[in-house]
Amino acid sequence: MQPTDGGTASANPSWVAADMGAMIHQCDAELAEHDTRLDRLTSGVAALEAEMETVHSKRRQVVATREQALRVQETLLAAAQAGAALRSGQHGGRGKFKVVPDPDEREGADSSSDGAADPTETTINPLAGGAGHTAEASAASDASKLGPRGTRALQIINSEPDQRWTGKLLAVRLEGQEAEVDGKAHNRARTLMDDLAKKQLVLKKYSDDGRRCYFVTAAAAEAA
Repeated sequence: MQPTDGGTASANPSWVAADMGAMIHQCDAELAEHDTRLDRLTSGVAALEAEMETVHSKRRQVVATREQALRVQETLLAAAQAGAALRSGQHGGRGKFKVVPDPDEREGADSSSDGAADPTETTINPLAGGAGHTAEASAASDASKLGPRGTRALQIINSEPDQRWTGKLLAVRLEGQEAEVDGKAHNRARTLMDDLAKKQLVLKKYSDDGRRCYFVTAAAAEAA
C-alpha cells in the first residue's frame, strides 16, 4: 500500500531513490544536449580557425610578392638613373678623339711634312651643348637622392607619360582607392610632385584658366 502522507513518502528510501533516479536521468539528458552543442560549436570554431589560417597564409604570400616587386622596381629605377648619369658623364667627358684612317690610306699620310698637323685629329669644343648636359646630369643626380616614396611616385608618373597628374590621382595610385576622398593624402601627393618639379624630374603646368595645376613627365614636356 502506498503511503499517503507527504512526510512519510519523502522519508521513504524507495521513493527518494526513485526520485533521485529521475533527476539523474534528467541531468543525463541535459548533459547530452549540452555536449552536442559544444561539439557543434567546437567544429565550427575549428573550421573558422582553418579558414582564417588560409587567409593569413595567402596574405603573407601577397605581402612577400609585393615586397619583392618593390625591390625589383627600385633596382630597375636605380639602374635607369645610373644609366642616365653615365650617359651624361660621357657627353661631358673628353672632347678630343682621334679618327683611325683606313690602312690603305696611311702610306700617303706618312709622306707628308713632319711639321704638318695630323689631319685625322679633331678637337671638339667641350662647351658645346654643355648647358643641356649639365641639366641632364643635375636631374640624374637629384633623382638618385629620392627616397622610397619619391622614387615610387616618379616611377608611376613616368609609366604614363600622357597622363596629367593631380594630387588626387597620384594619391590613389600611391595609397590605394581609399585615398580618393582623403584631402590630406592629396596634399601629400601634390607636395611630393612639387618637390619632383623643383628637381626638374617632372614639369608643373596650369589649366587654361590658371586655377588648377597638374604635372607631366619631363620627357612628355620636351616632346610637346
